[in-house]
Amino acid sequence: MAGPSTCWIETRADGDDGALGLRFSPGRAKTALALDLSEISDQLVPLSDLVGREATIQARELLLRARETWPAAPDLVAVLCATAGQARPWTSLVSFHARRGTPSWKVAQLLDWSPRTFRRRMLADFGYPYLTLVRIDRAKRAQAYMRDGASPIEAAARAGYADQPHLSREFRRLVGASPGQFSTSAA
Repeated sequence: MAGPSTCWIETRADGDDGALGLRFSPGRAKTALALDLSEISDQLVPLSDLVGREATIQARELLLRARETWPAAPDLVAVLCATAGQARPWTSLVSFHARRGTPSWKVAQLLDWSPRTFRRRMLADFGYPYLTLVRIDRAKRAQAYMRDGASPIEAAARAGYADQPHLSREFRRLVGASPGQFSTSAA
């Protein structure tokens, strides 16, 4: 089981049987797994390490459903994520404001929470702080611009980076490649 990632994590190759991965949108995995996501952030944790926890039971149910329907459902991941990981209303609000770069204190204020409560709930439901969500969303925007043919300089400006070196640092940390390497592989 992979926890929420705030940096690039390289994994080993799959065995002969292959692997099935489910990626939940930010803020959705907690409801599906009943687990404080900060406990597994930036980690690959064997499902067996969660034995006896409610998260293990729910994760196993997801895997069983996946194995039963995989050949018949080409977009199984989207179906499972939509049904198993329903977002709480506040997480949708947070994601909306993160895409717009709203300051964390303002989002906490909108939720009528203290900054400390907001941070604690972000760690439990997202696995990382609000600013990390903002950075991940900005990197996704830059990736999309580069996939559409924008140069790294253009993508940096359009996605809201201070400059191209800022984009490069964030990309290496979050994507595991430089913007140039990503542009070449996305072409």
